[in-house]
Amino acid sequence: MSKKNLIEIGSFVGVHGIKGEVKLKSFTEIPESIFSFKEIFIETSYDPIKLNFVRKSKQIFVCKIENVLTRSDAESLKGLKLFVLRESLPILTDDEFYHSDLLGFEVYNLNRENFGKVISLEDFGAGLLAEVKKNKKTFYLPMGKSFLKEIDYKAKQIILDLDIDFIKN
Repeated sequence: MSKKNLIEIGSFVGVHGIKGEVKLKSFTEIPESIFSFKEIFIETSYDPIKLNFVRKSKQIFVCKIENVLTRSDAESLKGLKLFVLRESLPILTDDEFYHSDLLGFEVYNLNRENFGKVISLEDFGAGLLAEVKKNKKTFYLPMGKSFLKEIDYKAKQIILDLDIDFIKN
């Protein structure tokens, strides 16, 4: 199994209580669907984990993992990412993409002016944003349908309908 075959679907963001429960942030489109995968992997192991839903608290899930019995065990997982095999994910339509597929893509506007490279994609609630880095500076660019004009997978480029002054002001 190579890292190319894995897609990040969440991360452990903390612990809950003393019985080994962990707090999980889901990156799936429908957050609860993270529990529907048969095999989930932690970034430090190729052995799948058994993840059980306990309860939801705001946007975070409290979960129990098989063989994680103490708070200390759970604390060792904090900050680790969760992955699934790419082939276990649904087939995408033409206007859909997995965030991890766009990492490292160059971002241009319609005039072919370069904004920089995508280092992450985030949705803080108001729509998808690409975190872009250029000349040691990072900033966010909107990736909503009104801005996103093209994704060229062969050239590893994203074309946005944005003026270059967007990042200068």
